[in-house]
Amino acid sequence: MQRPAIHLVNPLSIAFAGSERRTLNYYRLLSGDADVRLWAETEPDVRLKQYPTQRIDPASGSLPRGGTLVLVGVYAERESWLALTKPQRLVIVFNTPELNRLHRLLDFCARSGFPTPQLVFCSEMFRNWTGLPGFVDWGFYDFEIFKPAPRVNASRSFTVGRLSRDEEYKHHPQDTRLYRMLVERGMRVRLMGATAVRAKLDHHEGIEVLAAGSVAAQDFLQSLDAFIYRTDPAWREAAGRVVVEAMGCGLPAVLGRSGGYRELIEHGRNGFLFDTHRDALRCLDALRADPDLARKIGAAARGTVIERFGRAHLDSVREFFLRAH
Repeated sequence: MQRPAIHLVNPLSIAFAGSERRTLNYYRLLSGDADVRLWAETEPDVRLKQYPTQRIDPASGSLPRGGTLVLVGVYAERESWLALTKPQRLVIVFNTPELNRLHRLLDFCARSGFPTPQLVFCSEMFRNWTGLPGFVDWGFYDFEIFKPAPRVNASRSFTVGRLSRDEEYKHHPQDTRLYRMLVERGMRVRLMGATAVRAKLDHHEGIEVLAAGSVAAQDFLQSLDAFIYRTDPAWREAAGRVVVEAMGCGLPAVLGRSGGYRELIEHGRNGFLFDTHRDALRCLDALRADPDLARKIGAAARGTVIERFGRAHLDSVREFFLRAH
């Protein structure tokens, strides 16, 4: 019996970015059951050289043809080569808040006689926001790597931190003020992927800024006592992979209310949602003052993500992508 062909298209330009990691996870998950090929329109990140990626080049005829075509993200205008691919099935993974681009792509597919695209969303919130039907896949997580670390230095300052891609829109405009307020309260702040806002911190003592990817994500998270996260209001955070990873590490997460991750949180049981600085500070003060509360919230957080994104989740994703066109 011939194995199905699946073509995964993504920029693959930043090795540790969520979209790239999602693409590679699909590659690993599906390769045992299908002929899976990775495609990129530009040269991939050199740190991904171990993956057999093909360049899309219409002039030379190097294109993903037939089978199931999976576009992971709607970052680029792809009409120039899409019309030549003639897939039997088209899947669009919509994981960034670029709704206009998605609609332009859907309109192009309708005009070009493509099979009706099937959409994959990275959270229920994102699917509801678009008003379109589709499959929800939060992504894959290794909870043997993202796990709680033993607390070996109880005397150090209570440490609050976050990580993300190193883009200014990944940070709320008022975050730097909040970090200074945390330091004034005697807490330590660690930020990975925050060089874009370093100048606004004025080299504030007690705030450590690291470049994105400079430390393994699990090692960074395991150095924290609490995780804090929100983005610029103009950037609709579709899900929040880093939030799930922090929860997997057993960290109590204090999160701005607007992101897709909010559907995972029962406020006060497995994490906290906040709207204002005052709310965030109140939550972090309570966690620092009560280590038992922090451990309880962190344990509930880890239990939530393991239950949601364990084997049954992987099986449902595999079934979706291997479904006959």
